[in-house]
Amino acid sequence: MSLIRWSELDGRVGLDLPGDLDLPMAQPLVDSLRAAFKASGDVTVRADSVERVSAACIQALVVASRDAAERGAAFALAAPSQTLLDACEDLGLAAWLNRWSRA
Repeated sequence: MSLIRWSELDGRVGLDLPGDLDLPMAQPLVDSLRAAFKASGDVTVRADSVERVSAACIQALVVASRDAAERGAAFALAAPSQTLLDACEDLGLAAWLNRWSRA
């Protein structure tokens, strides 16, 4: 059972991330992202609830954004939490996050 909530509106898929994106959540995140892109070319990941995040989950988001760019699909991280902002900064991914995030 995944803690990642799925919503769909007008052909757009939204994924709401849970507060805890630790290592065991990496595979469910990858699976959810794959399913979302299979269902729609427009995927928004809402990350305002993230309170803990592993590098593996950030890696899954980076791969999803790169894959979306290569395929011409729309991908966005909506309202990333301060925890996610700090983790991306620590990993040297602030520029990546700035490119893909929106308020």
